[in-house]
Amino acid sequence: MRPLFLLLLAFVLPIANKLQAQTLQFSQVLLVSTTQTVPANKVWKVEGIIPTSAIDNYYISINSSLSHIARFDNVKGALPIWLPAGTTLAAGANVFRVSVIEFTIVP
Repeated sequence: MRPLFLLLLAFVLPIANKLQAQTLQFSQVLLVSTTQTVPANKVWKVEGIIPTSAIDNYYISINSSLSHIARFDNVKGALPIWLPAGTTLAAGANVFRVSVIEFTIVP
């Protein structure tokens, strides 16, 4: 039984050493209206929206595609949304600003 365990360790340890968890460190809070890009080594967590008025539906633009984010009776909708580096974000229809928390990826 012991040789089998040692053999298993010989295969598992090299793989486990290559798997590294990433830590996120708070960077800043943003209010996005015009198109902005998530910087390198960062991730954005879209937390909410500031509507322009009490309209039926709200949209944000992710990579130039409008995404339905909420209805007036459920402003939290599909939030939060995590966006990786290189993704673009902008306020869309009926949205004044998008509330974002930016994190730095710490390897």
